[in-house]
Amino acid sequence: MNHHRFQAYHSWWNAVAQLFRFAVIVAGSLATTVQAASLNIEALQRLVQDTPFTAESALAELGAALKEDPDNPQLLYNHAIAAYAAGHYDDALLSLDRTEVRGRSKLLRKARFQMGNAEYRLGLAAGTNNLDDTISHWKQSLDHYKAVLKQVPSDSASATNHAIVQRLLTQLLIDGAKKAEETGDKEQRNAEKRIGDYRNAHDKFDDAKQADTTSQEARDGEERTREKLANALAKEGARKANSPLSYKANRREPSLPMIDMEPIEQGVGMLQDANELKPKDAEIKKMLEQARQKLADAQTAQAQTYLALEERIPVPKEKLAVLRMGRESTQKALDQVPDHKGAQQAQEEIDRRLAKVHEDQGDMFSMMSEHQNLENQAMSLSQALDNYQNAGELKPEEQRLQQKAKKTQERLEQSLEKLGDKLMQGQQGESLEQQAARLEGAQQAFNELMGLNPSERAQQKGEDAGQQLEDVRGKLAQQGKPMPQPGGNNPMMAQMPPQQPSLDGLPMDSAPKLNTPGRRGMQQSATMLKGPDY
Repeated sequence: MNHHRFQAYHSWWNAVAQLFRFAVIVAGSLATTVQAASLNIEALQRLVQDTPFTAESALAELGAALKEDPDNPQLLYNHAIAAYAAGHYDDALLSLDRTEVRGRSKLLRKARFQMGNAEYRLGLAAGTNNLDDTISHWKQSLDHYKAVLKQVPSDSASATNHAIVQRLLTQLLIDGAKKAEETGDKEQRNAEKRIGDYRNAHDKFDDAKQADTTSQEARDGEERTREKLANALAKEGARKANSPLSYKANRREPSLPMIDMEPIEQGVGMLQDANELKPKDAEIKKMLEQARQKLADAQTAQAQTYLALEERIPVPKEKLAVLRMGRESTQKALDQVPDHKGAQQAQEEIDRRLAKVHEDQGDMFSMMSEHQNLENQAMSLSQALDNYQNAGELKPEEQRLQQKAKKTQERLEQSLEKLGDKLMQGQQGESLEQQAARLEGAQQAFNELMGLNPSERAQQKGEDAGQQLEDVRGKLAQQGKPMPQPGGNNPMMAQMPPQQPSLDGLPMDSAPKLNTPGRRGMQQSATMLKGPDY
């Protein structure tokens, strides 16, 4: 808003301020039922109604009384009225908030009315220095008046002040929207700034329409800027989506080629925003479909790059990581275009290879377990089972994988029960710490067994281990000794490995390493997210 325009509004606001002062004097009289006998309410009322200087005296006296009786709702309300009259609107709001919590219905309505007045004054004080603050305060002012009118529709003071603030706020928003729209219309504006201007204009027109549903100017402006914003987004989105594909350097992992899809993703986001604004526009819808197709093509190409890279990687862990990233890329492509043939084929190949790596790993751990002691055998079988199950999820039609998983689970159940039984047997000369660690291992083994195949026998054994463990911990506590850390002092205790990542792996970082799975994120239009008023 330019200087002359604001001066005109400031004159208007000064005239309106007199109406508000009258409303405060009439409806904001001090409450008389105050417990502090030393207060002369009539004298304080005259001070409040006279000048801000005399209101300061009343404020000081009421503040002193409030220290003696801080939860008195009438005192809080009177303190707020004096603070308002003295021009301390923030202090008035604080006391009014406390009044609202502690006061009864009639006093509560009066407090809400005065909160509307105080929010209006704060917005008026912000002036041209911060119009966003003015808008925010006046919106809250309207909310307070509406709350009073909802309870008492005939409250004339609230109705009058609501109409005044509504008119001022609507006009302020419309003027700000017009200025932003005019700036966006300038030919020399670049696309991103033009989008920001139109977004700002559209938001303000929309706020004006919400503030005053009868304003034809606000409704027309909202429709007009919606059209301009959608068209600007569609034009820039289509340009970005048509950017040629290129590879970008990956400093963290130079051997991992990454296609630069950021411009296309930005274009898709802008076109999505444009489509939200104009959902019936066939041309925008067509551009969005084309952009999604191109993005899906790029994501499929990235997946194929991972497939080619996986063939040259000897380490199973890194093979799995690369294949999971490839699967994530194909899933992103299918999110954009559900029937994308290339992405479907790439995903099928990735699933085949993932299943093969998992099966090979399962076979390796299964073979290792045949020549290990009980502790290591349980760990190896658990890892073998995880791999067979992961492979089976990828290839559910493969009966061979289901049979391997079933056989491995049976072996693991036997191993866990034998391990738990072994750890339940005490050894001569054991310390309490060693007993606690041994029993903890037994309890863990039986709990793992219950997770695989619940049975009364396994449950009973686990409870027995838990009871003995609690007894040993009690003895340690009596001796003032610290509790041993899980798996701490007994090398015989079986430590079950953590569960392997699910089918999609761990979240992917923006620049993944070969053995670092990544995170999928929803694409958005960054341009539309800029600015405090969006």
